Amino acid sequence: MSTYQSPADTRSPATLTRLGLACVVSGVLGILLAILSVAYPPAVPEEQWSYPFPAGVLLVVSVLLAVTHALTLVGFLGVRLADPYRGRRVAIVGLWLAIVGLGVLTVCELAGGAIGSAPMTSPTAVTVSAAFGVGSLLNALGCILAGVVIVRAGVWRGVGRWMVLASGLVLVLLVTPANISGNPVFRMVALALWSATFIPLGRTISRSVPAL
Repeated sequence: MSTYQSPADTRSPATLTRLGLACVVSGVLGILLAILSVAYPPAVPEEQWSYPFPAGVLLVVSVLLAVTHALTLVGFLGVRLADPYRGRRVAIVGLWLAIVGLGVLTVCELAGGAIGSAPMTSPTAVTVSAAFGVGSLLNALGCILAGVVIVRAGVWRGVGRWMVLASGLVLVLLVTPANISGNPVFRMVALALWSATFIPLGRTISRSVPAL
């Protein structure tokens, strides 16, 4: 008989419930902020980093986005603890890449909020933009690596089983092209879809609480 014990076996059921809830909340916040970004009437030139927001409004939005990414990161820690990948090393590496990527995105949001008045072409803005790209790449790569293993392991059932993989694919296939295109509606839809993957993922994490 196997002696392998998943990380979730040593944790309180309430822990995974809280981590799953954090993931759900991040998805809802992400959708609301994506809608706000396209609904807000442009208040500054397109060449300004904070567009369409005034610099002060962007600072508030950026803090909220940083909180959103941090909550998603907490949700991915829940995936790590729930162990729907049966301890496979590739998935563990992938999840940590995704977590580091979310950490980078969290810091980038705060940095971006601090440079709202800068032009898009300024060295600082270019650096922050590049850092966003690195964080997104790490998260997408990690989600795809871990997501494939989670799907194949078959521990989770239902739509949540696919959401780690889906979040990585949406980031690569929709969010990145939307950011490059500069189209605000395309960007809003892509970010909303990315955020939406975290809602069923969070619910699945919560349901992964081991029986007492």
